Amino acid sequence: MLAIMKRILDLAGSFSASSRRSLVAGMACNVLKAFFMAGMLAAVWWALENRDRLGVEVALQCFGMLALSVAGQLAFQYLVDIKMDAEGFHVFRDLRLRVGDRLKGAPMGYFSEQRLSAITTTLTTTVHQLEEFMTICLTGLSGGVAMAVIMSLFFVAFAPPVAAITFAGIAVGLAVLEWLRRRSTSVTREVTAAQEDMTDAVIEYARGMAVLRTFASSDEALAKAKASFERKRRADFEQEQAAQGVLKLYALVFNLASCGVLLASCALYLAGALPLSWALTLLVAAFMIYGELISANNGAFLTKKIEGELDRIDEVCSVPRQDLTDKPLSPAGFGLTMDGVSFSYDGGRRVIDDVTLSIPEGATCALVGPSGSGKTTLVNLLARFWDVDEGRVTLGGVDVREGTAESLLSRISMVFQNVYLFNDTVENNIRFGRPEASREEVVAAAKRARCHDFIMGLPQGYDTVLEEGGASLSGGERQRVSIARAIMKDAPIVILDEATSSVDPENEHLLMAAIAELTRGKTLVTIAHRLNTVRDADQIIVVDGGRIVQRGTHEELVREQGVYRRFIEVRREAAGWRLGGDSHDKA
Repeated sequence: MLAIMKRILDLAGSFSASSRRSLVAGMACNVLKAFFMAGMLAAVWWALENRDRLGVEVALQCFGMLALSVAGQLAFQYLVDIKMDAEGFHVFRDLRLRVGDRLKGAPMGYFSEQRLSAITTTLTTTVHQLEEFMTICLTGLSGGVAMAVIMSLFFVAFAPPVAAITFAGIAVGLAVLEWLRRRSTSVTREVTAAQEDMTDAVIEYARGMAVLRTFASSDEALAKAKASFERKRRADFEQEQAAQGVLKLYALVFNLASCGVLLASCALYLAGALPLSWALTLLVAAFMIYGELISANNGAFLTKKIEGELDRIDEVCSVPRQDLTDKPLSPAGFGLTMDGVSFSYDGGRRVIDDVTLSIPEGATCALVGPSGSGKTTLVNLLARFWDVDEGRVTLGGVDVREGTAESLLSRISMVFQNVYLFNDTVENNIRFGRPEASREEVVAAAKRARCHDFIMGLPQGYDTVLEEGGASLSGGERQRVSIARAIMKDAPIVILDEATSSVDPENEHLLMAAIAELTRGKTLVTIAHRLNTVRDADQIIVVDGGRIVQRGTHEELVREQGVYRRFIEVRREAAGWRLGGDSHDKA
């Protein structure tokens, strides 16, 4: 119990010394509250001691003692609430921020589907339960232990045999709790795993609703979710089953100890070794002690649950950090290079194999190649979403690992194939590129991105709240909002990851105009499958099997036999444009 209390205090102290001090002060107030609870015994003893002359005076004296006891309990309970409950909100706010900060600094490879379930569960269920149970645990344990210590010392002074029985009961009760802790270890882990599995199943069910409704029956669609619900029910049941029998034994120990105190007190009284007033007071005190300790079993039961949840928090907070330094990058320019770069995911096969390329500042570089050739991985390495296994990536002649990933990304705007818009207003989604921007600047960026007109047609214009992911907008509209966001950021380097691949022909000219506004005067790296997005590039890099197999301009590459020429021919056959490339050429 002391170990888990120390661990909670260490967690609070990791944010600020004042947080730890507040929790310690709250526990101290809880101990003082227990002292005032013990003060009720003074009223009982005084009434028994003066039983032969009970009257108004004695009654008033007893009432005054009781009033002082109750007032002290209320006052210190108020301080417990202020010091512990209120500080707990601050601690867990800071904990959520810490987890978010650690996740922001993790390499993108960390965020697998399995880890997303664990992260979601940790930031919602786990932290919430810690927030809810922490105070119960600290107050229950500190109050029960304090009451036991105060009363036991009282017994030692006036009735050593009764004290011996009391200490024996406490020792056996603590042994039972240790048994409970050991017994519930595996069950607690299974509850956490079941919670994560259920979160994963529910997210998958919601994301795949369209496919499920189209291809699966209602029973098949819910099969995985139902299985996860059943696993969670079974884990919760087993946790309760593992605990309840032991908790009943815990209560039985103290009830038997109370009977022992009763017999010892009666025996001492009958032997003339203890006055009746003291014997009866000891009986009341014994039941108060054991009543508090039995009530504390909720806090004791929660210690293992809290311990498991703290372990989960530690796991998430120990995510690998990508940055080895806190210093920002200080590049001499905005040219990008790769020098002998190789990379694999999680130590598997090489996805990028010995790639060397140079993209001068202000130049346009287009990456083309078959699906799965490594194009997206290359641009992700340029943006340092992952670090290379071999070789190096440089910005302005400086290895990108010599500064923070954040300082690199502050110089890069990215427009992805799959645009994500937040469940917020259109204005705030655009302003995300520069949070301090004014409404006028947001509108100016939207006009340059060719999205101002359709935004004004939305129900509340720029104040329209978009659905999560931007589901209420078409693909082309989402792309243009993301381009407006990038224009707002005004970074010197732009990366386009197949930004035009899913746009309908009617909106293609608007999107191309928006991209032209975004990329004017920038260093541009673009992945594209359409000829009109790559033919004017300063250099075209052809990637196949994770290696660069061709490089040059469009005119140079179409004269060579190879991947690029086949790329052109396939699109000519599909879309009807000619190799020579007139104004009608499209892909």
